Amino acid sequence: MPIARIVLAMTAELDEATYFALLQETFHAAPITQHVRQRLDVPAKGTATVTLAIDASLHHAGGALHGGIIGLVLDNAGFFAAASTTDGFWVATAEFKVNLLEVVLGDELVATGTVLRRGRHLVHTEMRAVAPGGALVAVGLGTYATLPRRFRGA
Repeated sequence: MPIARIVLAMTAELDEATYFALLQETFHAAPITQHVRQRLDVPAKGTATVTLAIDASLHHAGGALHGGIIGLVLDNAGFFAAASTTDGFWVATAEFKVNLLEVVLGDELVATGTVLRRGRHLVHTEMRAVAPGGALVAVGLGTYATLPRRFRGA
């Protein structure tokens, strides 16, 4: 990310589209995203979608997507949905719960996070993961704490 963009993020209010783009750039630059291939989209304030490219390296011994990876993707969707509502302040995962509903055998998983309620210090989200064809495979609830520092980007 260019230095000027980081300085702008640290010192000024960002318009919504610029802030969402900064969230996406930071997500895609994260080391975990290099190992577990994911793509983030922030279409609107309070919503984030993470698309996971599934390959055999993410399977458990039974040959299906490992539940821990599903939890990772759900947390990312909830985290970035929450972060999109905090007017530039960073968030941290305080708690999340996952219910695994179905085995995932396909090559892609799409998780959507939606903000249920934003308070002064906590943002509550709901996350849903669907497999190709639209089958609901997991749901989650997340709570994210708003930190007292501005988001600075990657």
